[in-house]
Amino acid sequence: MTEDSAGNVLDVGRRTRTIPPAIVRGLRRRDGGCRFPGCTWERFVDGHHVIHWADGGKTKLDNLVLLCRHHHGLVHEGGFSVASDGAGGWHFARPDGTTLPRFFAAQPVIRGQLVASQHRMALSPLSLRPRWRGERMDDTMALGALQTLARRARLAA
Repeated sequence: MTEDSAGNVLDVGRRTRTIPPAIVRGLRRRDGGCRFPGCTWERFVDGHHVIHWADGGKTKLDNLVLLCRHHHGLVHEGGFSVASDGAGGWHFARPDGTTLPRFFAAQPVIRGQLVASQHRMALSPLSLRPRWRGERMDDTMALGALQTLARRARLAA
């Protein structure tokens, strides 16, 4: 078991899959939110073992990355993968092995374009334009709708 100078546990090895509070704090401090390219979620994020615990991965800060629940699901059940680049960053890849670009945008239109490209959906310049009375668009709801449409399209194919 490894601790920092304040006595906080930073590595529990193979002792447990559950991430101790001190490691969760360090993970949140380091990652700030979901590290999946283009995602800006800071809440409802989970620690993901890059080398899965069941495959011998350790519960330590260097083997953990924060992912929102949607992207955590894509990594576990959707065929996406994540690997450390060895320099404190992460490489994400689609199920076909294509590497996702490192992309951290906060603008909803750019995020929407990234999500659409990940699901191979065509977008026009008006695709993300709100069709209501001009109030601010809820980009989270819009991206969720795009992801639902992509899932339906995959199931129909």
